[in-house]
Amino acid sequence: MKNNNKIKITYKNGFIRFIERDGVRNFSSLVEWMNKFNKNEDVGLLTMSGRDLGSAICISKNNVLSIEFV
Repeated sequence: MKNNNKIKITYKNGFIRFIERDGVRNFSSLVEWMNKFNKNEDVGLLTMSGRDLGSAICISKNNVLSIEFV
């Protein structure tokens, strides 16, 4: 069963990252980005930071294959 607290990002290079709501500061921005990406709308670069990421990461439509709630 999917919930709205964890997102799976699959990158074009095969790397998979799981991001939890409590692990990043701007989770709502990630959800908004995901919704636009999945509707094939124009999305820009999104930078995220938080305790679970170790350092800031950026995602863009050029490096993401899929993104979904898990």
